[in-house]
Amino acid sequence: KKKKDLGVDEEAVVDQGGTSNVVNIHYEKEELEGHRTLYVGVRMPLMRQSHRHHRNHGQKHRKRDRAKGAIQEDEQESHDTPSQRVQFILGMEEDEEHVPHDLFTELDEICVKEGEDAEWKETARWLKFEEDVEDGGERWSKPYVATLSLHSLFELRSCIMNGTVLLDMCANSIEEIADMILDQQEPSSEFDERMRENIRDALLKKHHHQNEKKRNNLLPIVRSFTDVSKKQSDPLLLDKTGGIFQKAELHFMKKIPTGAEASNVLVGELDFLLRPVVAFVRLTSAVLLSGMTEVPIPTRFLFILLGPEGKAHQYHEIGRSMATLMTDEIFHDVAYKAKDRADLVAGIDEFLDQVTVLPPGEWDPSIRIEPPKNVPSQDKRKMPGVPNGTACHTEPEQHSGPELERTGRLLSGCTSSPEMHHFLPLLRGVAAS
Repeated sequence: KKKKDLGVDEEAVVDQGGTSNVVNIHYEKEELEGHRTLYVGVRMPLMRQSHRHHRNHGQKHRKRDRAKGAIQEDEQESHDTPSQRVQFILGMEEDEEHVPHDLFTELDEICVKEGEDAEWKETARWLKFEEDVEDGGERWSKPYVATLSLHSLFELRSCIMNGTVLLDMCANSIEEIADMILDQQEPSSEFDERMRENIRDALLKKHHHQNEKKRNNLLPIVRSFTDVSKKQSDPLLLDKTGGIFQKAELHFMKKIPTGAEASNVLVGELDFLLRPVVAFVRLTSAVLLSGMTEVPIPTRFLFILLGPEGKAHQYHEIGRSMATLMTDEIFHDVAYKAKDRADLVAGIDEFLDQVTVLPPGEWDPSIRIEPPKNVPSQDKRKMPGVPNGTACHTEPEQHSGPELERTGRLLSGCTSSPEMHHFLPLLRGVAAS
């Protein structure tokens, strides 16, 4: 659904997705057994998706499609595995709008306190590795390798499959983005005009970042990342909201590459919601959304998950999974180049096909994995025929001697080996019987 008054690009891909409750998914017992264990990742069966043929299926259509699985397999295109599809996506010719940039990812969760106005609070951030807000919001943790649960990865996949997907949308403010997302929600008794306004109001709430301090009434000043990086020797700098950058913050900003863009993940529970609202948004060009991000860099991606009360931790873990995927080298490129929802799902499936399980009872979930000194190359994942990071085509083994060569003659290996000569009568007797 396109709204010209919001400046939506006529070529934009608008994908509403299904209407199912994306966080109340029912899986087979075998799929979820042991899902509460902490994982570095989990290997999943390959999921087949249609390619370049975008259809909006309702629940009945999806059930009917599953019943015709045997027929659909015959209709699959040549790149029918997630790995093959991802290689196809990454091999597409680049244009200026879809050139991948370095990403800074921020996870904000909506916080509602009795008697106070709701606000978004930053709880984690990613450059390459995860950092969490600790000690009641007073400091950042050291970077560590994110560990994700199987259940949250399943649910994230379902969110992308059934939620709203908006690719290459033109917007200049969070207000426009909120309106575009809400325009894709199907009107119902659960989603009326009042509900729409309440959700919109929640999306526009103020964002509180870990580095913010109480400020006096200062005029808002917007400084680009380039301006800040040029003056890093200054002990104090005004940030985009008139606050002050401390030395620790400047040290972190030095790590952000020039030209980087932001990916904002917004999750949380709202007491008035009856069903989740999910959206994945990629803007045509990155836009600086005032107050949205901890550092003054423009936003290119947004992932939004708002749901009913009682599942805050579940939403948090789904948000972490999305943020971790955005830092993955391969999925990061897929997110920039994806043409539709199916491309994003293929990117998730390819990621899941590469990760490895940590068995329950053999790992302490409280232990954080330190980042490696040298991050392993992911080039193998871009090459055909490389499942789980290992080459599937290897050179034939060289045998160590003629006794191990295949000749087609019975016991020829024994006859060519002097050490086996005294066993020949016994072996021939066994062969004859």
